[in-house]
Amino acid sequence: MKSVITLLGLLFASSAFAYDQIYLDRLLETKQCHHCSLSDADLSGLDLSGADMSESNIKGANLSNAKLVGVWFTHSKLDNANLEGADLSISLLDYAIFNGSNLRNVNFSGAQLVFTDLTGADLTGATMGDANLRGVTYCNTTMPDGSINNDGC
Repeated sequence: MKSVITLLGLLFASSAFAYDQIYLDRLLETKQCHHCSLSDADLSGLDLSGADMSESNIKGANLSNAKLVGVWFTHSKLDNANLEGADLSISLLDYAIFNGSNLRNVNFSGAQLVFTDLTGADLTGATMGDANLRGVTYCNTTMPDGSINNDGC
């Protein structure tokens, strides 16, 4: 009985970590992290240019001031993530979900955001030059000029 209680304690303690260290290590070593669990990870200020993080769970992660040029976030979940000041130029963000994310001052120049969900996101000061914004969902989205866009509600 004592070993069962110890085992249950270890299982609950390990579930307290929001991301799996193995995925973070893989991303940092290879810049390949397809289908990874990186929720709540601190990736602020890192240069992850060219990384493949498609179909990953990156909810609540801190990517502020990260260099993410040419990164693939296709089908990734970035709800409530902090990307303030990040460079996402020429990145692939198709079908990504940014619900409630901080996207202030993000550089989206040349990025592709096809069918991306920006519900509740804050894009204040973001650069959108030459970005492909086809089919984007806006609902209570703060646009780069500070206005609120509810076109997709």
